[in-house]
Amino acid sequence: MVGFEGKTVLITGASGGIGSAIARRFARSGATILLHCHKNVEIANELANEVRSLGGIAEIFVADFYSQTDLGKFIFDVTDKFSRIDILINAVGVNLMESEFSCCSFEDRLDTIFGLDVFATIRLSRRICDLMKERGGGTIFFFGWDGVEYGWHGETAQLYGAAKGAIEGFARSLAETVSPLIRIRSISLGWIKTSWGAKSNNDFTRRVELDSLMERWGKPCEIAECVMFLASEAADYFDGTNVRLNGGKRGTKY
Repeated sequence: MVGFEGKTVLITGASGGIGSAIARRFARSGATILLHCHKNVEIANELANEVRSLGGIAEIFVADFYSQTDLGKFIFDVTDKFSRIDILINAVGVNLMESEFSCCSFEDRLDTIFGLDVFATIRLSRRICDLMKERGGGTIFFFGWDGVEYGWHGETAQLYGAAKGAIEGFARSLAETVSPLIRIRSISLGWIKTSWGAKSNNDFTRRVELDSLMERWGKPCEIAECVMFLASEAADYFDGTNVRLNGGKRGTKY
């Protein structure tokens, strides 16, 4: 178990499958865990209680990152209460595969994913980065998509490719600007089985399995393990701005 005693970890989108798995993994590490959520307050409360039951310290902050006003208030509230953020995990993101987006136009979905996954994430990261500079360092995580490099068919893939490609590009340039004082970690994910993946039909699941040399979905807990390593001193010399976590991309189309 890697210890993070005395460290403060801010997880955005903590009520989602990836954010919650990371929170649980940090629960026994000795860190104070700040959990951000928007609509899923009940889930965040359950997660906070679970973290505390595992011996961790947890606090919840509710904010709508689509609103710059709400985002600004969130940043003020967090930094006013906690003078130091050691690790920022940008797990917030919109799931365009959910049914609520099935009737939305391409333009509406484009505005949605860029508003949350790109604009809000960049604004928050720059502000926390400034705080980390003042306090002597830290680590910032971003989550990309391996489809940025390899491609995938369909409008939804175009949207994710554009948004996650923007984040991956931002992360690389941010690393050039603030390293080594602040370590930037960007993880390009493959197919991770969160809530929407659990509802996928057999045909889509088979396509996912064929896309990976491991022939299976990735698990949120596997992302959490990767984050724990990359956040530790053991990964200090690791090039964390281009990490693929996808079970090995299959080299041929099917």
